[in-house]
Amino acid sequence: MLRIEMLPAAHGDCLWIEYGSGTAVHRLLIDGGPAHTYPALRERILHLPADDRHFDLLVITHVDADHIEGVIRLLLDAEALHCRFDRIWFNGRDQLNAVPDPAGEPLGALQGEILGVLIADYESRTGTEVWNLGFDDALAAIDRTKATLPTVNLPGDCRLTLLSPDHERLLFLKDRWKKELDRAGVASGDVAALRTRLAGSRTLRPLGDVLGVEDDEDAMAGRHELPEDDDSDLRTDLEDTLGRGDGEPGADAPFGNDTSAANGSSIALLLEYPTTSPQVRLILAGDAWPAVLETSLTTLLGSPGGRLAIDVFKLPHHGSVANLSAGLLERLRCRHYLVSTSGALFRHPHKRALDLLLAHHAGPARPSLHFNYLTCSTAPWSDQADQANRGYRAAHPKGQSLSL
Repeated sequence: MLRIEMLPAAHGDCLWIEYGSGTAVHRLLIDGGPAHTYPALRERILHLPADDRHFDLLVITHVDADHIEGVIRLLLDAEALHCRFDRIWFNGRDQLNAVPDPAGEPLGALQGEILGVLIADYESRTGTEVWNLGFDDALAAIDRTKATLPTVNLPGDCRLTLLSPDHERLLFLKDRWKKELDRAGVASGDVAALRTRLAGSRTLRPLGDVLGVEDDEDAMAGRHELPEDDDSDLRTDLEDTLGRGDGEPGADAPFGNDTSAANGSSIALLLEYPTTSPQVRLILAGDAWPAVLETSLTTLLGSPGGRLAIDVFKLPHHGSVANLSAGLLERLRCRHYLVSTSGALFRHPHKRALDLLLAHHAGPARPSLHFNYLTCSTAPWSDQADQANRGYRAAHPKGQSLSL
C-alpha cells in the first residue's frame, strides 16, 4: 500500500505519504505549505497516536514561503507534538557553502537561515543527526560530472532518487541569497538576530499539542480561502531577491521558462516502492525547473529517448506553464497527475499547462487529474463534457488522497 495526500495548503505544497501495511507503516512529509495553513497539517498530525507521530523523512524542497513556513511552525511545535523525524532534507546556508564555488563567498537567505537554526536545534535536543542524512557530504544535490544520480534507501523497502537540484542551480541561488539577507539587515550565521526575527514574527508561531485549539485570524484562515495578498511578515521584497525580477510568469508565458533561483534549487524526487521490485513510482517535483528534471530523466534512462513509466507525477510549481515543457512530458509515461493549489495569488494551474499535459500524455489509460481544491482556477476541469471529449478524468476533493 502507498497513499499520498495533498493537504490543503492554499497556493503551496504539503504532501503526506505513507507506505507499508499493518503496524509497519512508514511516513514522509514533503513541505509544509504557507504559515496560515499550518493548522491543517497540525491537525493531521494530532489525529495520530502520540507515540506514532514519527516520520522517516521530512523534505523541505526549497525556501519559498508556500513550502517552508509551515515547516518552521512544525519544528517550533515538534517537541510539544511529540513529533519525531529520522531525516530532514533541506539545502540551507551550510549546504550552499559546500558546493564547489569559484567565488567562494559564504551567504544565505533569511527564512532558510531561520529553518537551519531550527533543524540544528532539533538535532541538539534529540541528540540525533538528521540534516540531509543519506547524502554524500550532507548535500542534497546532483553532481553532473558523475554518471549516476544520488539515491537513498529508506526503511520499509523504499528508494528515493534525486532529480533536482544540481550544483549549478544551487550556485545560482547562492548568488541571490546575499541580497535578501542584506535587505533584511541580518548577517549570515547571526543566530541571535535570526531568533529575534523569528520571535517577533506574527505568523510563524507554535500552536502546541492540544487538539481543537485555534490560532488567531491567520491560523483560522487555514480553514478557508485567503485574501490574495496574504503573505508572510518575514518576507522582504518578493520581486527580485530570489530571481523573480519580472514577477511570477503569467498564463501566457513561454513553456518551461522558469527563472526563479528558489524554484531552480527545489529538491525533486523519484520515489519507488518497494525497492526490490517497484510496483509504484512517483515523481515529487516540488517547484523544480523542467530542464533540470529532463536532464535527470535522461541520466536515469541512459539515453535521450524513451519514457520512464511512473504512476504519479506531482506537477512542479502548481501547474505553472513556466515549469512544464513538451520535452519533459515526452520523457514520462504516467496516469495520475497531482495539482496542489487553491489558485490563490497566482491563479495556478494554468490552463495552457494542463492542455499541454493532456496533449502529450502517454500512459496505460486515460489521464487522471487530481486537485486538492475546487476553486475558480481548478473548476474548468470538473466539466464532465470536456472530460468525455478529451478523454481524461478529474477529481477535486479538498485534501485529495490517492491510494496506490
